[in-house]
Parts: sequence; structure tokens; C-alpha cells
Amino acid sequence: IFFLEVHSYLKKIAIDIIIPKIGKLREEEVSTKIDNSKVTSYDVIIENELINYFKNIGFKNIISEEGNSDLIKKNEYLTVDPIDGTRNFINGINKVAIMLSFIKSTQCEFAIIYDPINDVFYHTHNNSIFKNHNQIKPRNYKNQIGYLGEHAKIYFKNIITSYTEKIRSRSIGYDVIEAIEGERSFLTVYGSKIWDLFPAMSFLKLLNFETNL
Repeated sequence: IFFLEVHSYLKKIAIDIIIPKIGKLREEEVSTKIDNSKVTSYDVIIENELINYFKNIGFKNIISEEGNSDLIKKNEYLTVDPIDGTRNFINGINKVAIMLSFIKSTQCEFAIIYDPINDVFYHTHNNSIFKNHNQIKPRNYKNQIGYLGEHAKIYFKNIITSYTEKIRSRSIGYDVIEAIEGERSFLTVYGSKIWDLFPAMSFLKLLNFETNL
């Protein structure tokens, strides 16, 4: 019931905010953060909506992308990434995701990656992956597919030798969706923070991805 209700709530955010605004933002609705990443007024709006929603159903400690917090020191906390792939959202590219994870005693109790454009809800729970609330099994990859930057080509030269290049989507969440669907057999993660890394790693672990993190 919890996941069904969260899905319903995220779908409402998608219909009310994300779908009408993707690629249609005014200049004053976009700004650049200190780390040179982009943020829109809708990142903040959705983040506040999510924080209020989860606080109202009992989550006390919430770490969000647009807010600074030392809550990672707590025994349990929820992470929130309101729009993973903000540059895609700005440029009208339909590769964005809402990402959440609940950490308790250093373990991920559940993670959510929601594709708001196609209304597809992925979540992890009890060491399983679910797509629109039906349990799915990891895909068997026939070929290596993914993207390696110049540094990664050197680092992974003995592990990944022959592959089909598929560039990153500029959304870790969307890259993970492609891994779930068998469209990407490896990915490299650059400059991630806990609000996108923790949910991504929850899925990748269950997909039996090896990692150097």
C-alpha cells in the first residue's frame, strides 16, 4: 500500500508540474549553483512537496538535494532527489527521474526511481526489484553496452574491453532504468551525491553489478 500511494503521489507531481514544464522554462526559472550544476524553481517546488508529504506520513529525517543537512549522522533518514537530470528537464529531453532512498543502520531499506514522463515506478524492497509493483528479475546482458570516459577507459581496460558505446543520459536515475531494462550493462558515475548515489546503488546491487565504490 505504501508504494502504491507514493506512486500515485509522484504521478500527480508528474502531471501537474514536470510534464507541463519540461523544456518550457523561462530564463528566470533557472539558476546556476556554486558547483556549476543547474537548478530550477521547480526542483525546489517538488522537493518541498516531497518533504511535506513524507514528513506527514512519519519520516522525520529527510536529506534533500537543495537543502544542506547533517542528518546523515542519524541512524535513519530519507534521501530526496526531486529532479534527477535537471539539465534534461531544462532542455526538454525526456530523461529525468525522481529518486528516493530510505537508509536505516547504514542499509537501504527501500529505494525508488520514478520515470515521470512514462509513469513507470521502480522500487527495491526485501532484496527484490519491482516495476510498477510487479517483481522483476535482472536481465541477462548479451553484450557490453555503456559509456566510458577517457579516464574510465584506462581504469577499466582489463575489465571492459569490447563494448557498444552508449552515452550517458545526464541522469543517473535514467541510466539505472536503462540498466534495469537491459539497455545498459555498465555505467560510470561522476560527481554524484548521496541523494542520487544511494538509490542508484540499491538497484545496481540487486542487478548484480560489480562496483569499485
